[in-house]
Amino acid sequence: MKAIFAALICLGATHASAQVADRALDQTPAAPEATATPMPEDYRSPSELKKLPIEQLIDVEITSAARRPELLSRASSAIDVITADDIRRAGVTNLPDAFRLATEMQVAQIDGHTWAITTRGFNISTANKLQVLLDGRTLYSPLFSGVFWDVQQVFLPDLEQIEIIRGPGATLWGANAVNGVINIRTKSAFETQGVMIYGGGGNEERAFGGIRYGGTIGANTSFRVYAMHQSRDDLTLSGGGDASDDYHITQGGFRIDSKVHPDDTATLQGDFYGGNFGLINSADGEVEGENILGRWTHDFGHDSSLALQAYFDRTHRFIPNVFEETRETYDLELQHRFRLAQHDIVYGANYRVSHDDIGNIGPVVAFLPNADTQHLVSGYLQDEWHIVPDLFSITAGSKVEYNTFSGFEIQPTARFTWTPAKEQTLWGAVSRAVRTPTRIDQDVVVPNPSTGIPAVLSGTSGFDSEVLVAYELGYRVKPIDRLSFDLALFYNDYDSLRSQETQPDGSILLKNLGEATSYGGSLAAKWRVADWWELDGSVSLLQLDFHGDGSSNDHTGGIGEANDPNASFIVHSAIDLPRNVQFDSYLRFVDELPNPSTPSYLELDLRLSWSPLQNLELAIVGRNLLHESHPEFAGGSAPTREIPRSVYGTVRWNF
Repeated sequence: MKAIFAALICLGATHASAQVADRALDQTPAAPEATATPMPEDYRSPSELKKLPIEQLIDVEITSAARRPELLSRASSAIDVITADDIRRAGVTNLPDAFRLATEMQVAQIDGHTWAITTRGFNISTANKLQVLLDGRTLYSPLFSGVFWDVQQVFLPDLEQIEIIRGPGATLWGANAVNGVINIRTKSAFETQGVMIYGGGGNEERAFGGIRYGGTIGANTSFRVYAMHQSRDDLTLSGGGDASDDYHITQGGFRIDSKVHPDDTATLQGDFYGGNFGLINSADGEVEGENILGRWTHDFGHDSSLALQAYFDRTHRFIPNVFEETRETYDLELQHRFRLAQHDIVYGANYRVSHDDIGNIGPVVAFLPNADTQHLVSGYLQDEWHIVPDLFSITAGSKVEYNTFSGFEIQPTARFTWTPAKEQTLWGAVSRAVRTPTRIDQDVVVPNPSTGIPAVLSGTSGFDSEVLVAYELGYRVKPIDRLSFDLALFYNDYDSLRSQETQPDGSILLKNLGEATSYGGSLAAKWRVADWWELDGSVSLLQLDFHGDGSSNDHTGGIGEANDPNASFIVHSAIDLPRNVQFDSYLRFVDELPNPSTPSYLELDLRLSWSPLQNLELAIVGRNLLHESHPEFAGGSAPTREIPRSVYGTVRWNF
């Protein structure tokens, strides 16, 4: 929708992506023995990594697909796992660049602090079909069903892993888990003892770093506190000149984990941040916020647990003479999982209330009313029936939700998993998921009515949910001990998509008259060539056809809803050299984007590290080395930024 995103370039400093929904009740790792002193696990030397069995390097335990621990190889979903070591070896300094390591992830940097991020299509600056969670806290904004990526910071050495579901996850994760789910999990305080210092800088990543201290309170309680800062230089404009979009943010936080009883674990954690970012021909934009989350988990046994979680999240964003929003969100969730005969059952309930106060401070856009409260109430039930244990199982379940914008929504799924041999898994699924309406869909007015100019674009109070019915099929196989493949195919049928309907007076109303189909798939492989050399990579293909239904007069062809590459790939080589030296290379390709037209690109990232001491690592990282600069997402009516070649050094030290 060119019109809306030209008009909403006011949110251009705020573009983002993601979703609404329910979040995971994160599985808190068990506490160490009370008599033992927890050892730092932030860093493994190259020699230690070589000793890990091949099974551990190829298969990992996940919790996102079924809301319970299971091996990735047996999951009935297309899933990628980005581990803490993957992120360390890539040398990335933020979450969006970490997502580039995964299969089928579409990540495009728009400016110095803004990314378009999704999976399986419909990527735009305000992408809205991806659910994202951080330690059980949803990052969704009801403003546009997406994520403000510039304020999603993590102390990366304390990250446990990122689990990415490609495809619908709405039965367990709720509305907006349409094209996928990203579940970001940090380590428990038990695993982050001692002091960790990291930092670095270079020509573009001017300065970044942080410090964390972890300690104990008594025999069964551990804590950590941290502080971090990041400063990035301006990007460049196509045709020359800097983009005046430098970025600076400071964040701090804490986490406490306590084994209050052998069967009970309590977690309390929180973060606060503040920062600013540059804007062309304007004073800096400003962001700040804080959150606090508490979780209690009771274990009844190996296959049964009860968890209660609550959190509060406040955010504030200010763009001079354009946009201002303060949002407060309260969330409460209960989840119970248990094993009954050959059934793994999980069910839960959630209530969320989010209140916003939007300052209609500029002439370009307004949200009417300027303050609103959104409620979300949901319940879900899913049963995984192991008809023939370790051979064949089926999964069925549904989530029922009520939201302020569109009322009741039902999101069911049916899945199967067949493991004809230990090293083979065939799975399939049929799912329904919805993207709920937002303040943009129902309440936006362009320009601001206070200007006295008639509206050229407006939301519609009756805007309904967008609907997806998805069909998936996947196959995983490990033909030999050191080689594995993961194939995932999908066909998506979308209905009631957002469309731009021209009215008799020439103005545009946002309605639900769009339809689309998409299909594609991915093939990923991992090969341990030798004990000291590992290769992995993936190729992804996507075809998307957007059209209006019979009553639509939208002739844009969905330009404002999707700007996706037809193909992409990434190849990673990880080499462990003598004397604790590691060398990693990443070759990645992204096909051209149709509109706004953005050329395809092939890029190379390199990282060389050395560990002179067991807990000390020095590294040099080069990113986007094949071009002086290149665009990843053209600006359309806004100036196009280009991502320059960058080189920076890093250091990690824990004790």
